[in-house]
Amino acid sequence: MPRQRILVQIDGLLSVHAVRAVWTALGAVPGILGAEVTMQGAVLETDGPVDRQLLEEALAMAGVTLRSLQIEKGSLPLL
Repeated sequence: MPRQRILVQIDGLLSVHAVRAVWTALGAVPGILGAEVTMQGAVLETDGPVDRQLLEEALAMAGVTLRSLQIEKGSLPLL
């Protein structure tokens, strides 16, 4: 399955601690291979589609909410 990059906007990223909590929570979502989380949101690298409900639940556990997500067109090469 081709890798994808998903851009995620998140409400509630008000501190470095929140960023770390989100990064940790995203690591538990099936299909997410890596995440770069900043105060502005996250960029996810996935091995295919990610269940939006599982993503929202993981973010809720970290104390934030999903505002939107956008799947980049194309796929990432396998290295």
